[in-house]
Amino acid sequence: MAGPRRLSRLLVLSHLGLALTLVVLLLATGAEILRASLQDRANAQATRAATDGLSRLDAQRRDLYSLAGLLGERPTLHGYLRRGQARDAAGFVETFRATARVDAIAVYRRGELFVAVGPQPPDSTRTGIQQDADGVLWLVASVDAADAPMVARVLIARRIDDQMLPADHDARLHLLSAADIAALPAATEAETTVRNAYRHAWLSGRAETLGPFGGDAVVRIEPVRLEGRADIDALLVAAVPRDLLRQDALRWLLAFALGSLIVAVVAAGIAIWLARRFARPFDRIAESARRLGVGDLETPVELPDTELAEPLALAHSMESMRRQLRAAATQERRQRRELDAVLEGVGDAVVAVDADEVIRYANRQFLALLGTREGEVIGQRFDAVLKPVDEADAPSPLRAARSGGLAQAAGRYRVRGGARDLVVRAAAPIGERQVAILREETPEEAARAMRDAILANLSHEFQTPLSAQIAAIELLRDHLRDGADPVAAQLVAAQYRGALRLSQLVDNLLDSLRLEAGEMRLRDEEVDLVAVVEDAQALMRPLLEQRGQRVNARLPRSEQRLRGDGQRLSQVAVNLLANANKFAPDDSTIWIELIWGDATVSLWIEDEGPGLPGPEAHADLFAPFRRSPDAEPGQRGSGLGLAIVRALVERHGGEVVVAAPRHRRGARFGVVLPLDGGGDAGRGE
Repeated sequence: MAGPRRLSRLLVLSHLGLALTLVVLLLATGAEILRASLQDRANAQATRAATDGLSRLDAQRRDLYSLAGLLGERPTLHGYLRRGQARDAAGFVETFRATARVDAIAVYRRGELFVAVGPQPPDSTRTGIQQDADGVLWLVASVDAADAPMVARVLIARRIDDQMLPADHDARLHLLSAADIAALPAATEAETTVRNAYRHAWLSGRAETLGPFGGDAVVRIEPVRLEGRADIDALLVAAVPRDLLRQDALRWLLAFALGSLIVAVVAAGIAIWLARRFARPFDRIAESARRLGVGDLETPVELPDTELAEPLALAHSMESMRRQLRAAATQERRQRRELDAVLEGVGDAVVAVDADEVIRYANRQFLALLGTREGEVIGQRFDAVLKPVDEADAPSPLRAARSGGLAQAAGRYRVRGGARDLVVRAAAPIGERQVAILREETPEEAARAMRDAILANLSHEFQTPLSAQIAAIELLRDHLRDGADPVAAQLVAAQYRGALRLSQLVDNLLDSLRLEAGEMRLRDEEVDLVAVVEDAQALMRPLLEQRGQRVNARLPRSEQRLRGDGQRLSQVAVNLLANANKFAPDDSTIWIELIWGDATVSLWIEDEGPGLPGPEAHADLFAPFRRSPDAEPGQRGSGLGLAIVRALVERHGGEVVVAAPRHRRGARFGVVLPLDGGGDAGRGE
């Protein structure tokens, strides 16, 4: 991963990047324009070279005619012609040929050849451009010289070579005859194209331009007519090589590169100047931020020497933040000293752990209780520092507090110098911290712990025989249902109701112990609340029928579903029905109503009992082991039913509501549960 970048470097790189991007864009957009411009230039060079070549050929032609006329006007030649002195005439003509720097001269008298010097062109009767058997092109001029009584004709010819058509610095020139065109190869498509272009120019008499072709960028074909005839003497070809275009392009690129370099240097200079102007204030602010980051709250944030509004505003904000942090840190240190004084002054041992139950704080009383030093416990796990003697039955108040909100456990723990009976009280975590308070167990707490252990053992031992007894009574009741002994059937029914009531009391007692120990867990499942209430009603039917109590139930169904623990919700309904059964008089009515809302569902149970005390005493209704001897009927209870109802409903994220009766005088209890499965539902057993 790349490290942080400095603002000054980013500014320089960004300006250079923009300059290079501009250069690349210019190069990309100008490449086609450059290519077209260079091609047009090559076309112009080829056209100019062809025009110059035609001009040179015409100048050579006029020069030959001038020389032929000059030779035909020489009196010496005329004297030789009259006297028939061919040998002397040949010497004279040779001297003239050398002086005029021509390749061939022929003098005719009365239509017959009189003297000829130098290699002769193939056709002495035709002027213009000719080609001999060796493929050499000749430029031929012929004039008639009048000399009475005879007429002489002078023919002068010159080979067409590189001196006659010198290579231009921009293009190469050469002539093609009809025979040369016919001999051109046509093996490839490109060769066929060129040959057809030559033939078209020869036949049409119009100039042609090709390119690029082979090693040439442009080829210009010009028909040559030297004598003013309609026929074409030859084709003048001017070719501009590709290398010339490459050299021009290279020169342009070098100039462009030099300009780009100048632009980059200027951009870098501007970027460095801007970086110093803009980045330096931020560097000063970054230095101040670094000091703040390492905890230096005393050094003020220095205002940068700049006219930019942003770094000045940032510096002012950081200075304000520094002052606030310094004030907060001072207040936090003062509060921590006060808190340390409070924690050190309390009589109980206090310890704070993180989410992994690692000790992060321990007061002096905790260290004295365990007989250890601070360095030996800070950073250690709670269960490693405070080890129970009997690890199999060791309570876990920290984990119980996470699920139940508040948990307390007593046990015997190993400490330095022996073992002690300690009470550990833990609260629910706040953020990632959880606090536990430890103290030595008092005799009252030991007695309460012994009571809980005895109750738990008794309840556990009662469950097995009660279950067997209820099963046996059900079989006996079914056996006597169709018998002729109504007394026996009545006695079995009474025995069944008593066993059922006893089993309910034992379940409540076990659940109260589980709730107090923080060991109650809820399943997370979809619950059919109507079926749950109907099952509870069926379970309580024998007890209700015993007292002649009627149930008026309104249990509408809904497409909405409730998530929770169906078994525990059934226990809630059973306890509420048992409470109504206990307090309602004989031959009375108990109303059950289920109301579905958008986000909650409410279960209401109302009886015709003596009613409830005032609102100020409602809190005592849900306290465990609380009973009202004045208001409670002769059938006394354990005082655990409503306490268990409230605990289970709150674990489901709901609440228990006490409302005024709607039908007659009595008590009306409601259970409101969220339809989104809130609370502790989902923490499976």
